[in-house]
Amino acid sequence: MRQYEYKDMTGMVADVDTQARKVKAVWSRMNNVDLDSDIILPGAFTKTIAECGPRGKNQIWSLIDHKAVMGCVIGKPVELYEEGDALIAITPILDTETGEDVLKMYMAGLINQHSIGFSTIKSDWQDQEQTIRLIKEVKLYEGSAVLWGANPMTPTLDITKSYQQRVEALEHAVTNGTFTDKTASRLEIEIQQLKSALAAITQPAPHAVEPNSE
Repeated sequence: MRQYEYKDMTGMVADVDTQARKVKAVWSRMNNVDLDSDIILPGAFTKTIAECGPRGKNQIWSLIDHKAVMGCVIGKPVELYEEGDALIAITPILDTETGEDVLKMYMAGLINQHSIGFSTIKSDWQDQEQTIRLIKEVKLYEGSAVLWGANPMTPTLDITKSYQQRVEALEHAVTNGTFTDKTASRLEIEIQQLKSALAAITQPAPHAVEPNSE
């Protein structure tokens, strides 16, 4: 049984067409070493797109957070193709309660990260030490809008500014938006997570207490 894998992308929303309710996004990048020390090679998606994509069996989904349940389905891409080093998907967003909130979050710039769910069919190692894997062919199952792009459990000083900017954007969206209660609650959770992460970054570490010699 092949392992189900994920790859994340940040800041890759190419276009949002509110009239047609379509989102054009980069689902994956190729020819670069990612955080898992993998390189997805150009052409890795060719066969799976032909067989399972919009012009094939149409079995590739657009989801939220990789959750394959009805409430997290936002559509299926009508166009899916490699262009340069990018895997691009154009997805009509379903006219559902979930789809409406997702479209609003795209418009507000709150969704700026995507992730693919796939299995590796063919791969090789770039070096004898087997430190970098070359992914030559995959089976693609879905591309997800990842709501919680920042990971507050592993904050670093380099992302303090981006955390603060996202908190401000989320607070503005919750205050001025028209999201459903369910989505607003999720956004509130992320705000609190990010604020906790910021506090952990900015608060100085406590000084060690000298033991009492008496």
